[in-house]
Amino acid sequence: MTTESSENTLFHLKDQPDAEEEVLVVDFDNLSVVNAVVSNVNEWGCRLTSVDIQQLYKNIGIRAKDAGKLVKAHVTSVKGNDAAVVFAKQEKMGSDKRREKRNDVKIPVKIADLDGITEIEGTIVDAGKNGCRVKAKGLTALPEEVLLTMNKFDRPVVAEFAWRNESSAGMRLLWNRTLEQDDTTAGGAADDADMSSEDDPLQSATEF
Repeated sequence: MTTESSENTLFHLKDQPDAEEEVLVVDFDNLSVVNAVVSNVNEWGCRLTSVDIQQLYKNIGIRAKDAGKLVKAHVTSVKGNDAAVVFAKQEKMGSDKRREKRNDVKIPVKIADLDGITEIEGTIVDAGKNGCRVKAKGLTALPEEVLLTMNKFDRPVVAEFAWRNESSAGMRLLWNRTLEQDDTTAGGAADDADMSSEDDPLQSATEF
């Protein structure tokens, strides 16, 4: 376990989609204190849910049950009673601390929700097999899972936000997810399996 992970008192919930826990959230900007439920914890951040979520601004501290210290974090977007949160250390070092090699690229991309209702244009600026970083305006208006459309690929790639702010975001590429899966279309899944077998499929997209 990394030092960052051991210092984060929420990491016992890491990568457990159904795990949630009551926490106390302190807003450092306006000194509000909010009771919330934390869920969807990963190495980058988490989700906070509370009827008082609108009281939170940007800089917060999250206190897990029986924890002796706060986990510093930043609110990146608020929708309804939910807030998307990125851990402070991961936001600072996320572009440098990765398990995989990333390549500098410049790939035009369209980012949309799964229903295609909201779509924005941006640029992928670095990419690896399992993730990428994009620059675009309005990223906080999109849901957690989105579609990335690039000219190189015949079909959109499903991705999820690892962290984001108003102008950039880190994304995990869900190569094993296809839109056809919901309709149990085997052919679409097979095509995506072929794409994910490439050493670095996004790197080949620099041929635009």
